[in-house]
Amino acid sequence: MLYVIDQKPDGYPGGIEYHLLDILSVFIKKRLPVHILFPEMNSLQLRRYDDYKIHEVSYGGGRLDDHRLRDAAIEDVFNTVLDDIDADTVHFQSIRTLPLSLIEIAKQRKKKVLMTLHEYYFWCINCIMLAPEFCWFREDEETCHECLNRNGYKVQKGFMTERRKYIEHLFRIIDRVIVPSAYVRDVLLSLYPGVSHDKCVVIELGVDKELLRTNIRKTPGRKNGSLHLAFLGNFLHYKGNRTFLQLMKYFRNSDAVRFSIIGNIFDPSLLPSNKNLTIAGGYTRDKIVKTINEVSPDLILLLSNWPETFSYTLSEAIASGVPVVATDGGALRERVSKEAVGFLVPIENPLPRTVELIEDVRQHPEVIGYFRERVWDARKRLKTVDDMVGEIFALY
Repeated sequence: MLYVIDQKPDGYPGGIEYHLLDILSVFIKKRLPVHILFPEMNSLQLRRYDDYKIHEVSYGGGRLDDHRLRDAAIEDVFNTVLDDIDADTVHFQSIRTLPLSLIEIAKQRKKKVLMTLHEYYFWCINCIMLAPEFCWFREDEETCHECLNRNGYKVQKGFMTERRKYIEHLFRIIDRVIVPSAYVRDVLLSLYPGVSHDKCVVIELGVDKELLRTNIRKTPGRKNGSLHLAFLGNFLHYKGNRTFLQLMKYFRNSDAVRFSIIGNIFDPSLLPSNKNLTIAGGYTRDKIVKTINEVSPDLILLLSNWPETFSYTLSEAIASGVPVVATDGGALRERVSKEAVGFLVPIENPLPRTVELIEDVRQHPEVIGYFRERVWDARKRLKTVDDMVGEIFALY
């Protein structure tokens, strides 16, 4: 097995890297050898995990940041890598800093090829697609060219049309596409009609089973009309920090509404000095349930202004036993409505409805107890990493 990813997986890991590390942990526990290939600035690194040992070899090439479709030098290196190892399956986790042609090379070499879609890079090189608001998959070449150049991507006119045509070809030739939610599958099928439904497999992302062994407090709803709301995740624009700041401004003089931020804050200057705001700061994945329980919010706010493809933070909220207020786009809408673990607010303009919900819940705090029971039930159904990897291995 060879995994391909666009950066060192354990350097500064995000969701994609954590996902791959979760899969690798099962290979290691089962003592199954596995390779990963990733670019660094001036090399491609081939890492082998074998019997709890890591071996790493450097090849030529390096990281590409111009989103080119093909690159002869990197293709030659990739062919050399395939010559040097006996992998019969290549699984592309992310390819943002490598040429897309590596997918075609793997198929030409008679490998089984899988791709996992974690974001929307298959549609736009600006994979979060906020410019400054989500474009909802517009496909006008002129609009796309203007948007990308405005956001610092130096591409020629016609590039996006050529790229999408090539990606449609790649989707036709690969063996399987793994997506984390039905929403992403439906988006893929609508954008690339040539992709067969049978080729797309939905495998939800798992959580560490140790999180589900952590004791949580099944506290009832507040009785005094006060309400404690927590932002969960990195405090960034595409995670909804602007809406959160607007909420804080609206309730800045309130003694009955308190706010917390559980997550990394990269620009402290954004934060007001409100007396009803507490900063819990960043957290580690293995301690998140404990951290959330220490903060003890009544509701967790998931205010993403783009349609999330899965949302680890929703899984963390469920694992912690806390209901959510979430924007109604993408996988958040799919998962919150399916599990009945909280409220949905409009992704286009969440503030007015969120304010209404806060006021309603303050008047009827018993509703929090109702949703806590729903979350408790959903917690029992959360997929673990072992469950997720078992489904992926079955697919292999």
